[in-house]
Amino acid sequence: MDALINALKELAKELSLSKFEWDIPNNCPISIPAELKDGHSKNIFLKENFYKIILNDSTLTSHYWAIQEWGRIGSFKKNDKNDRRIINFLTELNKKSLTRHSFECISSLSKVASFINPNEYAIYDSRAIYTLNWLIFNHSKQKELFPQPIGRSSELAKYDMQTIFRLTKAEFSYKTHKVAFHHYCELLKKLAHEIFGINSKPYQIEMLLFMAAPTSIISQIESSVALSISA
Repeated sequence: MDALINALKELAKELSLSKFEWDIPNNCPISIPAELKDGHSKNIFLKENFYKIILNDSTLTSHYWAIQEWGRIGSFKKNDKNDRRIINFLTELNKKSLTRHSFECISSLSKVASFINPNEYAIYDSRAIYTLNWLIFNHSKQKELFPQPIGRSSELAKYDMQTIFRLTKAEFSYKTHKVAFHHYCELLKKLAHEIFGINSKPYQIEMLLFMAAPTSIISQIESSVALSISA
């Protein structure tokens, strides 16, 4: 764990969270204070205050806003099937075990969880998992990785991490869909305290992992991975 923590500390020095950018749509259900000018501050305010609306929304309108508008996943349409998927996911959260049906949409559903309780849950994003798996593989003795959702980054798609890991011949495994999300959130809580202090939140580590994937991690891969093909 110490090596993983040290690697994250180096990333935190390299990538300031104050530079985190993610646009908040104009139709945001809560008012963002005018004095908050940068994307990082606006998103922190949203993280810490949106729960007041989403927890009391039986229509699921705010849940879909978090996924479709803020999260930019327009393919997650509002319909009876997805209504049930959201409701079932929220029930499974309390049971600390997800069905495969829920985990298939974890990139979308984890956004809802992160707004409902930002102290406990973080977004299970493809970019964040990409970074975390790279760090675990290189800096942990126990190489138990997290299943990575399908992402939209063309930069990450150039370097399929599972292929890279297999070519090393090192032993590694993946967590099951039942526990991956909850184990991820617990790990991020521990790492956040080590990197950003005792009162930090798991979303701070998630933001760092998200920022690092197409920049620092791609650079590490390009500088450390080489392949030669024997005829």
